Amino acid sequence: MTQTYSERLYLRVQRADVAFFRFSLEAQDGLALFTSLGADSEGRMTLLLRLAPGARRAVLHWLAELGKELPLTVLPIPPRPSRPLAPKPQSS
Repeated sequence: MTQTYSERLYLRVQRADVAFFRFSLEAQDGLALFTSLGADSEGRMTLLLRLAPGARRAVLHWLAELGKELPLTVLPIPPRPSRPLAPKPQSS
């Protein structure tokens, strides 16, 4: 059995546009979820979008259409930090 994980996209939008972004996303009926990761000194918010496996094409299409309404930038995805494996319990 293969295990699937949600995909992620990082975006940058102006702080003043976050509410519009949120309501536009909610109108897409569960296309993706987002979390705000904070703002930079210029008032641009970085958002993390989590989307279901296979939804990337639909999300990118929606973002292209939304980009006509408000300025947004899709950011490169930073590499995931590697996690060390948990040590195996020692048998006695």
